[in-house]
Amino acid sequence: MIDFNDKVFHILCVDDTPTNLHLVKNVLDKHGYKVTLVQSGAEAISYLKSRHNTIDLILLDVMMPEMDGYEVCRILKKSTRKIQKIPIIFLTAVTDIEGVSKGFEVGGVDYISKPFRPIELRARIQTHLKLRFFEERKLEQTELELVYMMSTLADKHCEETSGHVERVSEYSKLLARLLGYGEEQAELIKKASAMHDIGKVTTPDHILHKPGKHTDEEFLIMKEHAQAGYEILQKSKLPLMQIASIIAHQHHEKWDGSGYPRGLKGKEIHILGRIVALADVLDALSSERKYKKGWELDDIFSFLKSQSGKHFDPRMVDLFMDNFGMFLEIRDKYSQ
Repeated sequence: MIDFNDKVFHILCVDDTPTNLHLVKNVLDKHGYKVTLVQSGAEAISYLKSRHNTIDLILLDVMMPEMDGYEVCRILKKSTRKIQKIPIIFLTAVTDIEGVSKGFEVGGVDYISKPFRPIELRARIQTHLKLRFFEERKLEQTELELVYMMSTLADKHCEETSGHVERVSEYSKLLARLLGYGEEQAELIKKASAMHDIGKVTTPDHILHKPGKHTDEEFLIMKEHAQAGYEILQKSKLPLMQIASIIAHQHHEKWDGSGYPRGLKGKEIHILGRIVALADVLDALSSERKYKKGWELDDIFSFLKSQSGKHFDPRMVDLFMDNFGMFLEIRDKYSQ
């Protein structure tokens, strides 16, 4: 997890006067901030809609032609949830109580009077960045605790081999990184994949824990866990749970369309489903269960190769084959 002092914060400054923009940039550049400058409300809105994930705070001038800062703020606070959460500090020559109150009413978190003092600008910015940073970390911790509780519940109910959830999660993160995902995205996939089998909490014990082969009727019931997991998780608006719902729903789909619950084929299957499909089967093959011993590495290689383009996205199989040593390290680490 990134420490506050290690993070490079990205600030969007909106002002129709170039001199003001460059004055702000000169002050903030010296203190390690990344600063983007735009000269109108329309330009700011357009930029945020395409790059909102990169912006941590907005400095917004009030008195601008065509669209003033108050109107820009109103529009942003009615936009997507991620844009709504970006703190907005007004830069304004308006210091009367009515003007200040209006800024707070439309969703601003603070205001700085022009001409500003550099020390005040930095202090106000740092205060609100810290508030947002630690609020997000608190939410992340809550999500982590929820993931841990839910995945542990599923693990205990399923009586999976020790470390199953950890290995599938780590395999999924590794595949994501090998596919080119950044560390933050890969970590999110890791957390979400821990809940891939949460739907099994709805599967009757006598079917879930049956030592022998399932009948056709029992297998139909067993397969319902993918839909059940999706229905449990997709009700949440948390991004992590939305990702987990996709994984729970699609990690039993197969590249050739013979999987379940929807019989999706090829790229109809979400990339997250394709990632966890291989991660889950890899662990099932290599781990010892009540009814079988773990497979030898050569046998795992042969099986995965045979299922490339059938069960699995060929890219996933290739990534495993080209980097199998890294997967073995994960297996050994979480098999203690």
